[in-house]
Amino acid sequence: MDLNETVCFCGGVTVGDIKAAVEAGNTTLEAVKAATGASTHCGGCEDKVAELVRQFVG
Repeated sequence: MDLNETVCFCGGVTVGDIKAAVEAGNTTLEAVKAATGASTHCGGCEDKVAELVRQFVG
């Protein structure tokens, strides 16, 4: 998995940003969205962000 891959192009949020947010205790989609700004603009990446949260919470 490429941690530098951009997931949210509107906010410039990467896979690594989402992983770091989960490791910091943000273990729900809403918490990760609040911590990173991912999926708070157009919402087009929400499914991918949710999938990554599930993987990293694990």
